[in-house]
Amino acid sequence: MKIAYLSISDPLNKKFWEGSVYYIAKALQANGHEVELLGPVKPPKILDKFLRAIAKLNRIIFRREYLAKTNLLLSWYASRQFAKKLKGKDYDCICVPSEPSSAAFLKTDTPVIYITDTTFKLITNYYNEFRKIPFLSKIEGNILERKLLKKSKSIIYSSIWAAESAVHDYSVPTEKILITPMGANIDVIPDKNCIFKKTENKELTLLFYGEDWHRKGGDIAVETLKFLKISHGLKSRLIICGCKPPAQSEASNMEVYPFLNRNKKEDVDKLADLFSEAHFLFVPTRADCSLLSAAEANAYGVPAITTETGGVPEVVKDGINGYCLPYSASGNTYAALISELFIDESRYRELISLSRQHFEKNLNWNKWAEGFNELFEKNKNPKIPEIVPEELHRV
Repeated sequence: MKIAYLSISDPLNKKFWEGSVYYIAKALQANGHEVELLGPVKPPKILDKFLRAIAKLNRIIFRREYLAKTNLLLSWYASRQFAKKLKGKDYDCICVPSEPSSAAFLKTDTPVIYITDTTFKLITNYYNEFRKIPFLSKIEGNILERKLLKKSKSIIYSSIWAAESAVHDYSVPTEKILITPMGANIDVIPDKNCIFKKTENKELTLLFYGEDWHRKGGDIAVETLKFLKISHGLKSRLIICGCKPPAQSEASNMEVYPFLNRNKKEDVDKLADLFSEAHFLFVPTRADCSLLSAAEANAYGVPAITTETGGVPEVVKDGINGYCLPYSASGNTYAALISELFIDESRYRELISLSRQHFEKNLNWNKWAEGFNELFEKNKNPKIPEIVPEELHRV
């Protein structure tokens, strides 16, 4: 197929959406599709100054953080720019990853496929940082979300948790929805023969990976480290990657790599080294739509220890590629589980093997692309599991 790929943000920037926008396009290309990247869109100076002024006004007067990316005028401008790029060209479909503002006002007869892991209403009631946005941003965000969901022929979600919000909050017909987990955002898949190398490291090594210390549960991670040493007598260390912990949280048995850039080869290589030596990906997250880092960790045979919240339990399966503990779990509870798994060598090696298998079968972009291809090979939307709200866990 010939696919128009629309993104206001730079689709080649691996920092955007943890690299998913880049890797989705790459996966489509790897599966034989011709993908034309039509972004990014840079607003004109007058519009940029207008958005900065609104943001400053809200920050000073209302102490609120205005979301420029949901501005209706910006979305209208982006749609006009994309319409010019689409004019006179023949595409089989238009893909819109993550940003409803990219195509909410786009007028086209070409089928639109929206790819995301949440809805605007869901995330604004879930992530703490969105609770600081003004009422205007909430209105604009929901308008853009509703318009794009209505316009889209198909919507690809990474979890039932997100799809349920689309159905009940935006009245999206279930037949428009495809649910499939996203893949690991890595360029080179590690050699399967190397996944057990970490067992040679006798110092229990936990990798905390995320840009938001508080939302990802950084304080619980530090608390867990203390219990592993004091209560369980394990020589342990915690690697912090992607953010800098508060000064009061730092300890001698912690390593911090706050600013690894996925666009730089040396930083990507360093991240690969960290995954290779870690025994567990440990992210006791307070809120997450899908925990994309779990797929990356599983590629290295690293099990994920995390929290039962949002769309996470649909990525991390207990006893297969890690464990999801209840939201209320303390550092002591996490430490007890990690210690139990680490000390039992045969059980831990099995978990390594199962984690890698789960990556190969489910958490890779080729598998995701198979679901995408079904949308056209069958000339209809594939069947999805029945969405039952009672089965979903929310915090």
